[in-house]
Amino acid sequence: MTTPSTNEPKKDNHSHHGFVHNLDKSAIFTVLGIIILFSGSIFVTLLAPRYIDPTWTTPSSSYQVQMYEVVDPNLYISSASTGSSTLQFVYHLKHNYTLLLFHEGDDLRIVAPPTLQEYITKMNEPVLKLTSRLLLLRVPQRSKDFDAIAAADKIKEAVHKDWEKEHPKWKEEELTPPNTEILELFSPETSEAFALAPTDGMIENWVEHDYTILDKTQQHPYHTSHGVVYVNNPHEYRFAHFTFNDVDEWGYDPAGETIKNIQELKSHALGFHSRAELISYGEHIYAIEGCWYCHTDQTRTLVQDVVLNGSDNYPAPPSSANEYIYQKITFPGTRRIGPDISRVGIKRPSRDWHKGHFWSPKTASEGSIMPAFKQFFDNDPRGTSKYAPGIPNHKFEAIFQYLMTKGTRITAPTQAWWLGKDPVRTKEIIEGRYSPPK
Repeated sequence: MTTPSTNEPKKDNHSHHGFVHNLDKSAIFTVLGIIILFSGSIFVTLLAPRYIDPTWTTPSSSYQVQMYEVVDPNLYISSASTGSSTLQFVYHLKHNYTLLLFHEGDDLRIVAPPTLQEYITKMNEPVLKLTSRLLLLRVPQRSKDFDAIAAADKIKEAVHKDWEKEHPKWKEEELTPPNTEILELFSPETSEAFALAPTDGMIENWVEHDYTILDKTQQHPYHTSHGVVYVNNPHEYRFAHFTFNDVDEWGYDPAGETIKNIQELKSHALGFHSRAELISYGEHIYAIEGCWYCHTDQTRTLVQDVVLNGSDNYPAPPSSANEYIYQKITFPGTRRIGPDISRVGIKRPSRDWHKGHFWSPKTASEGSIMPAFKQFFDNDPRGTSKYAPGIPNHKFEAIFQYLMTKGTRITAPTQAWWLGKDPVRTKEIIEGRYSPPK
């Protein structure tokens, strides 16, 4: 029987367990490090800005807030008629909410019954009179309480006489008397109404000084902001149906039917969409079409960026987080195969330019490798030419409205956008008046 040698080496179990033990500690430290780094990144990106620089997580201006929260949900857009590229814009006015101004000018006079005279701002009055009482302008009419037609005739006669005194030889000089428009101010006696918007809505009416709100009590918090948006001389929106080339159409008609409610305005027959809805849909289109792959959406603090999106004399403000707080998705991007879009609302405000660019990018921008987006257009309904540009559809209008928010809402229109909030004092850096700390 053989006895095992006592001289054979024994296995070092202690050494093996020590290696495993060290490996376990390394894994634990690695996991803890990842958790600390992740937690630190969350703190730096989400929490720290609120305490270090709260302006990065709050709106850039009262104008930005009111554009997104007050104007966009209540400005409605639709085609002027079937198959037309011409658009109509309609304000949804709400009693005790929308601020209105009724302002006379050189070519406009307003008649009103005595109870409404206080709401009219005359030509030479230095302070604008705003109100949230729901009032509208219309072609003068006769009623049992007020004969607006007779009042309008008197004003026309007085304006004509004053003009003749200033131009006594107007017949010999073959001058044309002024064609002064006269409208009646009236109360629709409803809680909501609709007014024709005379603009495409890129920049709204805004006032910071020399105005008063006639309401006896505050009706809405935004009325106390530093500056307010308002609707100037709202004309009552009416529409009429008509037939053109055997096609039933509709359009604005001062003598037509009134819009009963917001549901009728948004009905399939009229097809109005709020600008807020279009901007949201445009953001979605921007995402699914992959526009972010080739275009950044950030003006960096580099000199070449602020000059590229502005000019040598007026550099654009660098992008900051508060510009994006109303977006569901932010696309800062990293590649600039195409130009940066963060200031495109200022640099390219023309709807016609964007029509041509989306239809045929190479034509609008020589050398562009951007593909055509003809899905943003419907075929020419007349069929006169297979090469004729299509009619822009709601997809085009959505992405156009989304792009027009870029750079246009940093500051109020009473201030140049490039003089907006600039956290790195870029203009002073470019002009050599300031050196940032190293």
